[in-house]
Amino acid sequence: MLNPELDFDQLAAEYRVDKRGRIANVLKSDIAQRLQEVLLNKLSYELAYVAGDQNLSMPMERLSTLSPEQRRQLFSAIYSEASRGVGFLYGRFDLNEAKDSVSNKDHEFLYEVYSFLNSPDMFLAIQKITGIDDIQSADAQATSYRVGHFLTRHRDDLSGQERRLAYVFGFSQTWHPDWGGLLQFFEEDGTPRDAWAPQFNTLSLFNVSHVHSVTHIAPYAAAPRLSITGWFRSDVLPI
Repeated sequence: MLNPELDFDQLAAEYRVDKRGRIANVLKSDIAQRLQEVLLNKLSYELAYVAGDQNLSMPMERLSTLSPEQRRQLFSAIYSEASRGVGFLYGRFDLNEAKDSVSNKDHEFLYEVYSFLNSPDMFLAIQKITGIDDIQSADAQATSYRVGHFLTRHRDDLSGQERRLAYVFGFSQTWHPDWGGLLQFFEEDGTPRDAWAPQFNTLSLFNVSHVHSVTHIAPYAAAPRLSITGWFRSDVLPI
């Protein structure tokens, strides 16, 4: 699935500068195009969010069944958490769950992608770029950030987790940076450092010690921000 023309020596040199890197044209073009189509048109996403200090989710279509008062209460709770720098709001689909519906050709394809992310070939590629040699698994979710969605500032090195490296495969074409959805990096004190705009068929890798966010999607964004995200880990997850 990876582009056979990747220059791993150059990519490793770039990653060593700050334990971050971006890889353009990372997948074979036909794979990237099909992933973009599946993520855009073929998935039923859950709405993932934080409310009442809990990580929650609901089917996207359930939103339309809520009364105006129920919607007001829901988003009031979400924004209350976000105002304190806690929380997220976006669409997600767990790629591991695709194995339960492989009779669906799109889900079968996504599970093939998930299996590849957990393959020795992928782990070797990550080791060549980052020097991390104890990767044993990867989790993965498809994400769709639409108008109003966001991910507040945080770090991914959670206690009790064996996350070693965060990743984002981007599948947004012709994204305008004014639409938001930037992968924003910060200094320890919260001072913004720099930001990476979504790009098509581009893999962003960064050490889990980096403080980062996904900026709010503007009301005039003309398309969703599509990606496959997760962490390469040193523990073993079921495939």
